[in-house]
Amino acid sequence: MKIRTKLILANLFIVLFLLGSVTYVLTQRSTKLVHEHIVQNATLSLSQIGQNLDNRLASYEDVANTLFLNPKLNLILDQRYADQLEAYEVYSEQFQPFLSAIQSTRDVMKVDVFTDNPSFFFSNVQLIDDEIRSSDWYKEVMGNNTGGYWTHPYLTFPKKEPVISFRKRLNNVNRDSPSVVSLEVRLKNLAQLVDLESKNKRVIFALSDGTVLIDSDKENAVDNISRLPFGSEVMNGSDGSFDQMMNKQSYQILYQTLSSRNIVKGMKVIAFVPTQELSAKLMQLRSLAVLLFALALLVSILLISIMSVSLTRRLTELAMKMKRLNRDKFDSFVEVKGSDEVAQLGEMFNLMVRRLRELIGEVYQSELDRRENALRTKEVELYALQTQINPHFLFNTLNMIRGKLLIAGDRENAKVIGLLAKSFRMMLKKGGPTIRLSEELEFISSYLQIQQYRFGEKFTYEIDVPEEEMDALVPKLCIQPIVENAISHGIELSPTSSRIRIAGERRGGELLLIISDNGLGIAAERLADIRKRLRSDDSLAGDAHIGLQNVQHRLKHLFGESYGLDITSEAGAWTEVTISIPRGGQEEVPDVRRVNRG
Repeated sequence: MKIRTKLILANLFIVLFLLGSVTYVLTQRSTKLVHEHIVQNATLSLSQIGQNLDNRLASYEDVANTLFLNPKLNLILDQRYADQLEAYEVYSEQFQPFLSAIQSTRDVMKVDVFTDNPSFFFSNVQLIDDEIRSSDWYKEVMGNNTGGYWTHPYLTFPKKEPVISFRKRLNNVNRDSPSVVSLEVRLKNLAQLVDLESKNKRVIFALSDGTVLIDSDKENAVDNISRLPFGSEVMNGSDGSFDQMMNKQSYQILYQTLSSRNIVKGMKVIAFVPTQELSAKLMQLRSLAVLLFALALLVSILLISIMSVSLTRRLTELAMKMKRLNRDKFDSFVEVKGSDEVAQLGEMFNLMVRRLRELIGEVYQSELDRRENALRTKEVELYALQTQINPHFLFNTLNMIRGKLLIAGDRENAKVIGLLAKSFRMMLKKGGPTIRLSEELEFISSYLQIQQYRFGEKFTYEIDVPEEEMDALVPKLCIQPIVENAISHGIELSPTSSRIRIAGERRGGELLLIISDNGLGIAAERLADIRKRLRSDDSLAGDAHIGLQNVQHRLKHLFGESYGLDITSEAGAWTEVTISIPRGGQEEVPDVRRVNRG
């Protein structure tokens, strides 16, 4: 495929990707904004419906509260009358006008008062008998602590008109009074409030237990919210909105919970907003976006084609010249036009042709140099082999001396020679820059035993590292310089017997190797200087602690800057050096490898 074709396709791909991405992002963002706008308007409408219903219910509750707060009417209900005539005079002059005013001015269908006073029994006043006392509604109102409650919807007799009732105890004057007032309200009065705000959407108003009072969709009306697919979500929540498919149609469901008073607390107002209108607007928006995308793509194709042809014309000429150069035509030069990258490429091509003849000679000379370097490499390998023979010779010689000492019965010196030979063998062992911790500790144990033969009872040592950490990888000879410093600076000059301890413990993802001694310690000024040099890249050449910096550099090189050495000490008391290395999160086990000497 020609570069011109590749250039056109590459640019078209980039333009297609960018235009597609921008179109997609703008479409999604516009969809989200339209959706949020519709949900916001529906939420405001739902809030208005809830407020209207709450206010209307509150007005009915105020009627009952008026009767509750009127001590004169309460006393009338509780007073026992001498005869029916006296009771009727009190009823007609004081009680009945109040009830009539309520029914005529407050849009209340019926007001009933229940009392246990047998001497005060009229059309709107009913006697509480055993049947009423054992009824569920009477038990509910007598045990209610919120000041009253709204009943489930029921049908009146004989008109079969759906109503609900608000029932409240009349015990303001006498706390033990069994009197109850019941206000019967037509459901259609509440439905009118819903119809005013529920255009193009379905609205449901329900009690706190989910019983539906009003459902604006008569065909698909439900009697309880729990029968809806999302009923449990609405009952368990207070306010919210979500998408829902119902009857093969998509809706935005919004719901709110009334909480202005204890009486209405938990009542739900739910709105079903169809998303068909939203879909139509989105389809128009998407069609416009596709049209603009197609026009932008056509314009981009035209401009990219023109620019690509103009750009690749000079590259085509340069390619033809290179083909001639491939046939050993060293007089192929291109004409340089302009000052862009293609012109610079032409200048470089001309310079390359001029230098080509010079380079041919240099290639031959380079081949001769390469062969000479190969011979020198072989010589270096032979020298390295010779230098390796010498340590092995020393190791074999030590083993021979050990054998003769054993034959002579000098077992103590033979053991020292054996430890020394073992140490040489471990140092000569091939491998990478790291070894297993168990091998490093084995070498340290041999080294400390040799030092004990040297210093006698001057010190004892202990190696206490968990068995499960023995497979950890550590740099070769990373512990030996620290142990050597402990002997040279902390123990050798100490007038009393000392102790060296090497311990290991896991902290999170790190393995800490702690080398401590109770020798002479390090002075504070000297300790600060050592820490400063360990944190820097300055050389400690000529310093007694050069081994520490060597170990520090190797640890950071292998494992990273968060690992390395940490030194703490108290002059005349103790010194502790901690090596931190990475370690996987294996679970701790109780088995511990413990080596004690002395």
